[in-house]
Amino acid sequence: MRKRKSVALGLMVLAVATLLVLTVTGEASAVKRFGLADIPKIKNKRPIHVAVHAGPHVALSRPFIDKFSEHTGVKVTVEEMIMSVIYPKINADLLSGTGAYDVTVVEASTTNEWAPYLWSLHEMAQKFDPGGVAAFEEDMKGQHPVMLRCASDINGRVMGIPYYTYQQVMFLRQDAVDDPIEKENFKKKYGYELAPPTEWKHMYDLAQFFTRKKGELFKGKALGHDLYGTSIMAGRYEINDEISTLIWSRGTDWRTLIRDKKGKPKEFVITKENKEALRWALTFYKSLLPYVSPGCISGHWDYVFSQLQKGLAISSPFLYCPLVSFSCAVEDAVPGAKMWHYPCVGYRGYVGNFHHAVSKYSKNPEASYWFVRYIASYEAQKGMAEQGWSALRYDVLKDLKYQKPEWRRNVGKRAAVLVRVWNEPGYLDFVNDLFYFNSDAAGKIYEMEIILCHEAMTGQRTIDRTVEEITKQSIELQNKFGSIPMREEK
Repeated sequence: MRKRKSVALGLMVLAVATLLVLTVTGEASAVKRFGLADIPKIKNKRPIHVAVHAGPHVALSRPFIDKFSEHTGVKVTVEEMIMSVIYPKINADLLSGTGAYDVTVVEASTTNEWAPYLWSLHEMAQKFDPGGVAAFEEDMKGQHPVMLRCASDINGRVMGIPYYTYQQVMFLRQDAVDDPIEKENFKKKYGYELAPPTEWKHMYDLAQFFTRKKGELFKGKALGHDLYGTSIMAGRYEINDEISTLIWSRGTDWRTLIRDKKGKPKEFVITKENKEALRWALTFYKSLLPYVSPGCISGHWDYVFSQLQKGLAISSPFLYCPLVSFSCAVEDAVPGAKMWHYPCVGYRGYVGNFHHAVSKYSKNPEASYWFVRYIASYEAQKGMAEQGWSALRYDVLKDLKYQKPEWRRNVGKRAAVLVRVWNEPGYLDFVNDLFYFNSDAAGKIYEMEIILCHEAMTGQRTIDRTVEEITKQSIELQNKFGSIPMREEK
């Protein structure tokens, strides 16, 4: 039986205290927050080089990076990397100790793997912060416990500060779901009301129903283009994130973490339940392919949300929340379009964040520490959020100001769905036990999953064979590179 541990990370206790206040008031705490003016004079003026995850959002952070440089006198150079480059490039730099990147970008699944090569933020606070660890922990009260867990290692050390979340949520053309003609036709065909899907069968039906050819009717008018019921990223990029959402929605994982009586991780077991969930997820995912654009078979997230932006697709069952504000462009491009966002079916969308961490090989850890603190601060996150940034600080997201109409597109829509998901009962305990956040070989296994899941969609191997191969390679990689043993349940 899977042994769960009540989340016992010390920093989470601090975060939960603030969470309770915010949940009751819906407003930000009255305590003074850390900001640019609180950064002390930095002695080391050596320039720092920062790696960031590439995307349409990066431009929103540039003004704040410039503010940091102007205030501190430390020049910051930035290198954008797509996800498929981050792991191999940063991994090579950390392992070789070159120190090319003072501040690395860490995807949550690689936190444990890279922890030996990174400063823990508590160590840095003790070394560089006039207020010491207490000042750092005070600032972390503004973060949600789920996001802090994703940036912590298996021992509870905060290895980076979350600055950007890619939590997956459901994207849906609400105008299509609410249209009287479409609702009537849907009920005639499927026997129940057309509404935002709460079961995967409903998502399949919706995808099938709204897939139409040019000339067919949509909302009573002839289409001038083909229309697809949904859009997914089946290419060799991050398809496994979507497969994770499907697996997690069943309350299980790719692999099960077993803890000892004291709550310490003991081993990973690939159970029959794990394999069945993976088999089902791959099968369901493949069943959606007839109802997506052919480009999805090789497409990444940018292709998926461009389909939504242009009004060529009605939904995406699992897409990254940074694209929420960008997806709303369909409301400008298509008369009457309304893009809404919901938790994924089962409230278990792919979870995590990119967090900035400081390399132990940095030539200027002092400036790097303050850079990481500032970009993740309330001040910077609030400013970027108001421009459409995927902010994750809970004290920003819970501000009722952002539920006003003028803020709904840039902040409000994203904030509303993230708060619902993260506060779902039992969610924090679920995240705490996920394989990705407890394995120090997860980065290598994550990359392997991408290739094999994509090959299952293109028919290069059967789904059963894919499940067998993922099982085999997971055990080999974990037992060779990880510190916690893995076995298969027989």
